[in-house]
Amino acid sequence: MVTTVRRRPKAARVSPDDARPVAADRSAVVNSERAKPPIIDRRVRILEVATRRFAESGFEATTVRQIADDVNILSGSLYHHFASKEEMLHEIVRDTVLQMRDNAVRISEAPQDAEHRLIALILLDLGELTRNQQVHAVITNERKFFRRKEEFSYIVQAKRESYLAWRTILQDGIHSNFFKPDLELYLTIMTIARMLSTAADWYRNEDVYIWEKSAPIRSIR
Repeated sequence: MVTTVRRRPKAARVSPDDARPVAADRSAVVNSERAKPPIIDRRVRILEVATRRFAESGFEATTVRQIADDVNILSGSLYHHFASKEEMLHEIVRDTVLQMRDNAVRISEAPQDAEHRLIALILLDLGELTRNQQVHAVITNERKFFRRKEEFSYIVQAKRESYLAWRTILQDGIHSNFFKPDLELYLTIMTIARMLSTAADWYRNEDVYIWEKSAPIRSIR
């Protein structure tokens, strides 16, 4: 008897060229998933754009559409992240202004002498102004708006408490004979604030400043 051996059909060969489209398709899917930013990243991006817009053009002059266009989303989509432009403003300024207040109060109540407390507060504020220059531009430029809006009254109160902390340090310095007895408190505080803001601006924009050519600073001691 003759036994017949059946041959198995050969598997079809797949050339490298035939396999490439499959790999390419998979790569496209992966890249497509990676291209989709997480919701939290989109929210952060919106706040970054809004901060820049508010600092440069003002809160009331900036529109939701401008912010949405800068983020490359539709205006309606922006409301999935923030209920209003005011909510964005709260998110931008709240933590910064409250942290500045807390730092000022903490330093003013420290056991060190007035001179060391004043130096510590100046250095701390200079660092903060340098890191968050645009946020502080918004806080300064929108001060009249904050006074008009009850929902932003916490900012007005925090700024007042910060001012009182500065004043306490200077008053302690006068009583301890560190500073001149006829020191104008309000003028001194406002002058220091403007100087710190200007210094932070110079630092961020890498401007050259020749200290030797600067006007002499009046001593407060």
